[in-house]
Amino acid sequence: MNKILKVNTRTGEIMWQTCSDEDLMRGGRSFIAHHFLKEVDPRCEPLGRSNKLIIAAGLLGDTPVTTAGRLSLGGKSPLTGGIKESNVGGAAGKRMAELGLKAVLLEDAPDSPEPRYLLIRKDHAELKDAPDLRGMETSETLKYLRTRFGDKSGLLCIGPAGEMGLTAACVATTDHKGVQLRVAGRGGLGAVMGVKGIKAVVIDAGAAEPANPADRAALIYQVGDHLPRNRFSFLELTETEIARGQNTQ
Repeated sequence: MNKILKVNTRTGEIMWQTCSDEDLMRGGRSFIAHHFLKEVDPRCEPLGRSNKLIIAAGLLGDTPVTTAGRLSLGGKSPLTGGIKESNVGGAAGKRMAELGLKAVLLEDAPDSPEPRYLLIRKDHAELKDAPDLRGMETSETLKYLRTRFGDKSGLLCIGPAGEMGLTAACVATTDHKGVQLRVAGRGGLGAVMGVKGIKAVVIDAGAAEPANPADRAALIYQVGDHLPRNRFSFLELTETEIARGQNTQ
């Protein structure tokens, strides 16, 4: 994954950016934390123009490694006033990785948000007006978008609470079959998405194939071989011990 997509939700400008060497080494919450430390004023209003909403895939998102397809969403929280990362499963993280997309940055905010969705395809993205989705609940929005863009699409959306900027609003997605509703529920990040006028994000990977399949296969075997023997392995340690070990590295 070597691309970053930046979307100015006020002007509609969309820019693709190649990852720096530093960005290539980070994924998920690590990417979010380092980006906010460098580029976002910590005094900004969570529901103001200077805050960002970052959607970031994990480093192993395009591999079959268990749980690697989870997705991180991050921004300054309207609930806590601090930086918040909310993690969610489902199909969206895997679809991002299949497009080689490490992160999507939603920047700035319109004066009067109107519902739109961000459509992302290979090397192409656009903002589309979506007045029909106004006030629609998350389950219905996801069903509508899945019908329109197909079962292979990765979807993220907000409901009426997010559109109204309510500070406990979540961001919802579905599993690969479109059956189970999954939510990034921490921090009120649905409100941050709502004030930017983004009702949904559609990730249409189409027939995209992951790059370097031989390298991916080798990496999977390396991870599988490493975990049982590593002293911070999930197979041997409790969550508290794992956190303590990670903090010492």
